[in-house]
Amino acid sequence: MKSQYRAVLSIALLFALCTITGCVYTVAGTKLPPITPSQPSLQSQVEHTVGDFAFSLEGGKMVTSNYAGRLLNDAIMTSWKDRGYISGARYIESQAFSRTADYNVTLSGSQYGESSIGMQILSGLTLFLIPYSVTHQYDVQYTVEDVKSGKKYQAGVQEFDKTYFEIFLLFTLPVAANGHKDTVQRMGDHLYDQLRRQ
Repeated sequence: MKSQYRAVLSIALLFALCTITGCVYTVAGTKLPPITPSQPSLQSQVEHTVGDFAFSLEGGKMVTSNYAGRLLNDAIMTSWKDRGYISGARYIESQAFSRTADYNVTLSGSQYGESSIGMQILSGLTLFLIPYSVTHQYDVQYTVEDVKSGKKYQAGVQEFDKTYFEIFLLFTLPVAANGHKDTVQRMGDHLYDQLRRQ
């Protein structure tokens, strides 16, 4: 019994180490074409939070996950700042907006990871010599409130990206996350463009 526990623990630790050190490679989705929205004449300050956001990985049920929503929301806000759409963004817990920013942004939607549980187990048992992949399906909606006028605007996108796990992907570390970054950037561009047009 102890040897089985140690084996499971060893695989879990190797998986965590592999994930942290970069034994992954991401490929961007293809649903959203690259676009370049017009730059705003004045950059705004935003406060952002996570509303109803569900997360699930193959084999598990969809659960509300503020953590997964916050990771995605932070990435999109960073892309907006890097692109010059906003001047700054601050995360607010539980939608307790201070009403001091120009806009209040609330993320809702879901993230679903499609993968073969059998391949995950086989990959873990072979110490990640046999690769497996997870396809993340994103369904993202933003509700944006203009703090001064009280008007609300809606935007939404659907996209995916794919993550491959294998021990030899350690060598792709410098570019391993580029696919996910591209996916987030495209989602951010399309969300911002929809909101700008309103």
